[in-house]
Amino acid sequence: MPATEDFWGNILGHLRERVLVAVVGPELLTVADGGRVVTLSRLLGEQFARHHKMPVDWSDRSGLNDAVSAYFRKEGWEKEIEQYRIVNDLLIATKPAPSEALLRLASINDLRLFVSTTFDSLMTEALAKVPGRKLRELWFSPNQSTDGHLRNAFPPESDETVVLKLFGRASSLPQYALHEEDQLEWLYAFLTDTAHLPGWLRSQLWDSPTLFVGCRIPDWLGRFLVRMASRNRLSMASKQFFIVGDSVSWEPELAGFFSTYCGGTRVQVVEMNAASFVAELHQRWRAQHKDDTVPPPATPRGIFLSYAHEDSVAARRLSEAITRMGGDVWLDEQRLQAGDPWDEEILRGIRRGVRLFVPLISKHTERREEGYVFKEWGEALKRADGIVGRRFIVPVVIDADYDGNPERYQKLQTDLRRFQFGHAPDGEPTEALTKTLIEEIRAMHAQEVA
Repeated sequence: MPATEDFWGNILGHLRERVLVAVVGPELLTVADGGRVVTLSRLLGEQFARHHKMPVDWSDRSGLNDAVSAYFRKEGWEKEIEQYRIVNDLLIATKPAPSEALLRLASINDLRLFVSTTFDSLMTEALAKVPGRKLRELWFSPNQSTDGHLRNAFPPESDETVVLKLFGRASSLPQYALHEEDQLEWLYAFLTDTAHLPGWLRSQLWDSPTLFVGCRIPDWLGRFLVRMASRNRLSMASKQFFIVGDSVSWEPELAGFFSTYCGGTRVQVVEMNAASFVAELHQRWRAQHKDDTVPPPATPRGIFLSYAHEDSVAARRLSEAITRMGGDVWLDEQRLQAGDPWDEEILRGIRRGVRLFVPLISKHTERREEGYVFKEWGEALKRADGIVGRRFIVPVVIDADYDGNPERYQKLQTDLRRFQFGHAPDGEPTEALTKTLIEEIRAMHAQEVA
């Protein structure tokens, strides 16, 4: 089903009261690999298969579990323990960064409890980038130490944000769920109190409305997780569940189960790209808080998209594409006019903080005679004069009918014409532009590590 206004109203209402629990899954964890963007689970699965020189029958929904399962079918369980170390080594070598979707979700300050269904720490890393977030990360495994249980028993302070890593934390030891059989064992451990949830956390999970976003939940696991998060049997429960993601249609039996036993208002299932959902949720949440007194935004860094307000849809689409490549995008979704609050902070970021400046060129910028966007372009050109040996400006034409000749844009600032233009029809980058952006993103990540 599509997202209705009632759906958004329910979620925003729960956010306003700070009672919504966000359960985060692998669809929000995307990384760039060559000229494509894939989930971290898919990339690790492919790397695992290559490590073992093992063919895997991949499909659109395949990931690490498929590769690990194929390995055990072929080799047996004799070297099971070693596979946890191998996958952990692959994760460390990959050096994934939080996606833009995770960063947007983390910036919604009214979310105070996150449940991660993956063994990486990207959700925690995204939250750590938000000024003022006081964090606490909890994780569980069937063989967790007594000390670990004792630390988790203390309830959080009122200003703390909690991340629960439901299936453990990546390690060289089998302290995280590597495959579906592990997940089954984890759930059994919770049922038998082998790895019990502390009372304060169990109460929050039972009583709070819950949003599952991008979780790719198999039928059996989805029923179990939703039941675990409810104090009463589902046909009698009153709390609300929201399930959003691309993979919703992959499990029609699960959606049918919810509609039969939970009713249309208690469990609402929406098939929607997880990153796009988070972008809209973030925008609606910001609009709800537009009259609040908030601090200025952080100085722009990473990849800065500069565009006219008429091109906001294409800009957001390009931002999402770059995020899937692993890029850190700064997108001003409330276009400023010269003299508005924060404009000097933005210009200062262009002068010093931004690593890559991407002006979006279109028929709309061609028609304009003035605008804040041109002020941004002017500042970028000034800085470009002092940069040698690397790209700083990558102009991108977003008109679908662009024929590759920048001369059609007569009002374009002359100095911009000296740069190689990219093309992203309506915000969707071409293969050539994707390759250029991925090269720059990798260069940024290498610079951060150095």
